[in-house]
Amino acid sequence: MDSSQTRLLRIAAFLVDALTMALVLILPAALISYGMTWSGSPRGIQLVWWIALGVLMIAMLLRDGFRGRSIGKQLLGLRLVTPKGDRCGWFRSFIRNVPLLVPLWNVVEVMLVLMGRPRTGDRIARTTVTEE
Repeated sequence: MDSSQTRLLRIAAFLVDALTMALVLILPAALISYGMTWSGSPRGIQLVWWIALGVLMIAMLLRDGFRGRSIGKQLLGLRLVTPKGDRCGWFRSFIRNVPLLVPLWNVVEVMLVLMGRPRTGDRIARTTVTEE
């Protein structure tokens, strides 16, 4: 069970990650699309958004693989560890975050975090979010 402080930090870290991804990925796609509107290239606009969506999904899946923490977790002093205390790697990050991309299962994941319980993604990947 997470403490209420850890629970709030996890939620805040996710929001920081979402905002970071939006600024880094979605904002440039929007600007490129806007520019393409003036050139009259609707197929190009669609391609830009499909690429942005693909990059966003990959970023969401792998966000915890770099040094065992996402940007949000790093800023808020959280770590993602394995049962042996090692950092979460790219594979575990991928496995851990797949449920967040599955409709309705992602709602269950949110509810588990709000209740202070381990996410199903954490159980499958055998990871734990801890404070430093």
